[in-house]
Amino acid sequence: MNRKNLANKNFKKPETEFKPIDLTTAKSVPNGMTRAFSNNRYIIMVYDHSKTTHGNATSVLVQKINNTPILNHWSEMQRIKNEIFGKEVVAVEYYPKHSELQDVHNIYWFWIFPEGILPIPILT
Repeated sequence: MNRKNLANKNFKKPETEFKPIDLTTAKSVPNGMTRAFSNNRYIIMVYDHSKTTHGNATSVLVQKINNTPILNHWSEMQRIKNEIFGKEVVAVEYYPKHSELQDVHNIYWFWIFPEGILPIPILT
């Protein structure tokens, strides 16, 4: 059974909890990735030392294992953020200018900045 068929079969089962992936035994690890998690629906790749215009942040890549769009995107990303990083952690999604858009896969990103970097809460 190919990877996509296996992934689609897993989606019919109840969602499992996220487990850390042992990067020391992985066949290949993307440059800069420091941690990873997966369950039967998602793979989460964490880059703890991503350089931004305001210093370092943690950037988080989220992708469904069958590479399809995430339905109920906002609530799913919030739930994933809460489960892996905690309910009281603030994360930000970024929507670039169209000329800087890189949208070649169904991959979603959010960033976690150190305390005090962003004006949180944005609204008063």
